[in-house]
Formats: sequence, C-alpha cells, structure tokens
Amino acid sequence: MKKIYAFGDSNTYGFDPRIGGVGRYPKNIRWTGVIDLMHEYEVNNQGYNGLSIPYSDSSIASIGRSIKEYSPDMILIMIGSNDLLNMSPASCENVGIRLRHFLLTLCDCIPEHVQRMVLVAPPKMSLGDWTDSVIVNESHKFGTVYEAIASEKGLTFLNACEWDLPLCYDGVHLTEEAHLHFAEKIISFAY
Repeated sequence: MKKIYAFGDSNTYGFDPRIGGVGRYPKNIRWTGVIDLMHEYEVNNQGYNGLSIPYSDSSIASIGRSIKEYSPDMILIMIGSNDLLNMSPASCENVGIRLRHFLLTLCDCIPEHVQRMVLVAPPKMSLGDWTDSVIVNESHKFGTVYEAIASEKGLTFLNACEWDLPLCYDGVHLTEEAHLHFAEKIISFAY
C-alpha cells in the first residue's frame, strides 16, 4: 500500500462552498478521499480551510514532525491560493517568495523525505464571487512560478493549472467533477 501525505488548503480538505463553514464534499467525491478509498493507497489528508503558506519555523517544524510520524511514500504539497487571495496587491511572485522559505525550512527539517515531495501548482482561478481579474491573471502564473521553485529545490512538479478544472461560483474551489478529475491525475502520476 502506498502512503500519501497531502498537505494543502481547502481544495485539499475538500471544501464545498455551497455548504460553507467546514462543509466538505463526501469522501467519495473529494480527490484525497477518492484516492484513499482505493486499495492501493492510504491518504493522510492534511488540508485546512483558509490555510496560507506557513512561515514560522515552529509551524513548519510541526509539519515536518507530522510527515516523519506518517512516513509517507509520497508528499503532495499544494498551497498558495489563500496567500494570493489575501495579498494586496495580488502577486504570484510574492507567493513564490513565501513558498521558497516554507520549502527550504521544511526540507531542512526532513531531508530524508525530500525525494518524496511533489510540489503541485494550484489550479488557476476564474472570475467569481471571491476573485477579480487581477487575482485570476496572477493565478495563471502559478504553474511557471511553482515549476521554477520545484526545479530549484529538486522536487517533482505537477501543474494543476494545466488540468482545466471546473471551479465553483467563487472562482476558487474545485467542483465535484474537478475533484474526480484531480484524483485521476494524481493516480496516473502515482502509478
């Protein structure tokens, strides 16, 4: 059985904006759950609503300890959407600066796991209740910025910006269809 540690924000958590609060899609819909229900995989879903890229050394060390305890075969990291949403002015390059610090510190905490890390560029956003044209345009840069960071850090890279994932009315969160498509992409990569 392949163990996957999935670290990220609400799109990893499986947030369903139609419900709000801490509502989430059923396990058989959210991408982490779809994979976890397969006999070949066990997924530790460390997705949190509203999570931005951790920046304190103690927070990052705590994530490192969690990864060590789980001892995964693969570590998927998809984070940065909330940073972009809450940044003024919105700048994918500035999200990249935060991400570099996070990954540098995390890799120092768990050097034995670096080869298992997969950096996933978040899906590009669309115009919706939570976005504007500046945020949407900046989100289209996730793939380029994240690929450069993965290359610098020697990490495997997946570009969810290229997966044409349908989003909910808010322009940020994956639809049910998108979660299933996302799971298919991760499964085909993991095989």
